[in-house]
Amino acid sequence: MTGKARSHELGFRPDLQGLRAIAVLLVVLDHAGFSAFSGGFVGVDIFFVLSGYLITALLLRQLNATGRIHLLEFYARRLRRLLPALAVMLAGTFGLAVWLLSSFEAEAQLRSGAYAATWTSNIYFVFAQIDYFDDLAARDLFLHTWSLGVEEQFYLVWPVLLICFFNLGRRLRGDTDQGIFWGLVAIATSSFLLSLYWSFASPRAAFFMMLARMWQFALGGLLLFICRTRVLAALPANPHPRASPLVRAILGTGLALILFSAIYLDKTVAYPGLWALMPSIGAALTIVAGSLHARGTRGLLTHRGLVWLGDRSYSLYLWHWPVLILGLSLGVEEESVQTVSLVLCALLFAIFSYRYVELPFWKGGVMDRPLERVLLSGALVMLTLVAVSVHVDRLMHTRVIAERPPGFSKITVPEIYRKSCDAWIAHARVEPCVFGPADAPRTVVLLGDSIGVQWFSAVPEIFRAPEWRTVVLTKSSCPMVDEDFFYTRIGAIYEVCAEWREGVLNWLDRERPDVLIFGSFAGYEFSAEQWHEGTRRILDRVSEAADSVILIPGTPSLGFHGPGCLMRGDPSRHELLLDRCKAQGRTALVRPNERLLEQAAEPYANVHFANFNDLVCPDDVCAAMSETGILVFRDNQHLNDSFVKMWVPVLRQRLVDHLGESNVSTSR
Repeated sequence: MTGKARSHELGFRPDLQGLRAIAVLLVVLDHAGFSAFSGGFVGVDIFFVLSGYLITALLLRQLNATGRIHLLEFYARRLRRLLPALAVMLAGTFGLAVWLLSSFEAEAQLRSGAYAATWTSNIYFVFAQIDYFDDLAARDLFLHTWSLGVEEQFYLVWPVLLICFFNLGRRLRGDTDQGIFWGLVAIATSSFLLSLYWSFASPRAAFFMMLARMWQFALGGLLLFICRTRVLAALPANPHPRASPLVRAILGTGLALILFSAIYLDKTVAYPGLWALMPSIGAALTIVAGSLHARGTRGLLTHRGLVWLGDRSYSLYLWHWPVLILGLSLGVEEESVQTVSLVLCALLFAIFSYRYVELPFWKGGVMDRPLERVLLSGALVMLTLVAVSVHVDRLMHTRVIAERPPGFSKITVPEIYRKSCDAWIAHARVEPCVFGPADAPRTVVLLGDSIGVQWFSAVPEIFRAPEWRTVVLTKSSCPMVDEDFFYTRIGAIYEVCAEWREGVLNWLDRERPDVLIFGSFAGYEFSAEQWHEGTRRILDRVSEAADSVILIPGTPSLGFHGPGCLMRGDPSRHELLLDRCKAQGRTALVRPNERLLEQAAEPYANVHFANFNDLVCPDDVCAAMSETGILVFRDNQHLNDSFVKMWVPVLRQRLVDHLGESNVSTSR
C-alpha cells in the first residue's frame, strides 16, 4: 500500500471491534429465535466484509514492503488465531452432547464434527443428503462452523491471488496497485454473478460455498482503495472527538442498511442473491466512516461495551450455537427467559475461551514457536479432532443399537413411506398410492403433507375393503393452501409443490371420490388472510369434486425429539420419563390456525371440520409417550403410527358423527 493510505487504517480500530459486536449480536439473536431480528444471519456477511478488509490490508502492507508474502508465516498466524478456540469448542461440545443427549440424538447431531475440525463443514452441508424426516440434522451442533470454513478457504487462496495480481500489475503497467485493484474488481464481479446464478440454480451452494461469497471479501479489500479516492483522500482526518457531519451520514447509512436487513429479511427470501448487497454495503460504509476518523475519535461503535464484546466475538460465535441447540434439544422454548439464560451461558463460555484460550495462543507466548512446528501442531490437532469425531460417531451408533430401551414402543412409520408414495421435492407428478381393491364401489382419498397424512393407518381401518378403496396423495412440506411459499429446506420458492397441488386438484375433478380427507401442518408462515383465502380456494374445488370433505387441522408439535428425550433416561422409571418428556402450551400455537380453517369450512354444506388434537395433547399437554407406554411422536412433530392406530375406534366414531353411519364401513 502506498503512502497515500491513511496511516491509522492498519492500526487498532475500536470501531471495527464495535462492528464485530453488532455482527455477532445479530447472529445470536437470530439463532436464539427472537423474531424481531429474523434476518440476523446477515451478521455473517458483515464478518466476511470485515475479514476481506483486514486481511487484504495486512497482506498488501507486506507485499508493498517486501514484494512478497511469507505464506507459511501467514498460515501459521491464522492457525494460532483460530484453531485453539475452535478445538476447545469442538472437544467441549462432543463432551456435552454425549453427557446431555441420548446416543440417538448425539449420533445425529454430531455428524459434521470431522468436517468442522478441518474447516470444510460448508462443503459438507452443501452435499449432505437431505432426509425430510431427519429433523435432528437441522440441529447439527456444528452447523454454524460453515462460515468458518468459508473464511479459512478464503485465507488459503487469498494470499496467492494477491501475489498474482501484484506481479501482473508490475509486469503490465508497472503499477502494482492497479493490478491488485482490477484483480479485486474481477473477483468481486465474477463471484457476485456466480452467487446470483446459484441463488436460483443451487441455493445451498450459493449460501455455503466460498466461491459464491468471495465477492464480499473482495469488497472488503476494495475499501482500501475506495478510501484513497480523490474525494475521500482529500478530506482531512477529523481531529475532533466527535465525528463530522459527513462521517455521521456515512456511518448512519451503513448502520441503517445493516439494521434494516436484520429486521426486514427472514428465511423466506432467497439468500444471498441481491439481498446480500444490503448488509454488505452497510458494512462497507461503516468501515469507510471509521477510516475517516482520527484515532481516539468517539462514536457509537467505539463504545467500551461494544469494543469489549467485539474482542470476544469469535469465541461467542463459536459457543453460542452449540449452547442454544443443546438447550433447545432439552426442551427450552425459543424467545423465553430460558433462551436468554442460554445466551448468557454462551457469553460466559466465550469470556473464559477468550481469556484462557484465544489470548494465550494469539498474543501470548504459548505458540511462539518455529513456523514448521506451529503448522505441524495444527495439523496434529485437526487430525486428533477428526479421530475423536469418528470414534464418537461409532460409539453412539453402537449404543443406539445396543441400548434401545426394551420397554419402549418402537418408532413406527405409516406404510405409505415404504411404498414411496411421497416424492417430496423430486418432481411434481401426481402418483396416487392405492390400497384395497381397484374395483371397490367407493373411494376415500387422503390428501396432504406429512402432517396431514400421518393419520393414514386409521383410514383403511375405518373405510374398509372390499367396499372401500383408499387412495393417498401426499407431498411433504406441501400445504393444501393455494399460496406459493419460500421453502427454507431448498432455499427457493417451492414450485414443485404448487405444480403438484394443481395436478392433484385436476385429478380429483376427474375421479370424484366419495370422501376426501385432507390437512396440513399448522406452522407454515402464511398470514391469517393467506391461510383463510388459500384454504377457501382449495375448498371451492374439492367441495365440487368430492361428495363429502373432512378438513383436519395440523397437530401441535412437541418442540423436542420425543424418542431422543425418552432414551436419555432409565426406561424402568416410567413415571419420571412421562413427567420429563412433556411440553405444555403447544396447542395454543395451533389454535389460531384451527379457527381460521374452521371459518373457511363453514360456508360449504359438504365440508366438515374434524379436530383430533385433543387426542394428541389432552388437557393441553403434549407428551413423548402416553401413560400406557405408547410412543406418541416419532420425532418432534410427526405422530408415531402405533399411536394413531390406538385411536381408530374413537376416530371412527367422530367421522360417523360428521358423515353418518352409512358413509363409514359397518364392518369392524
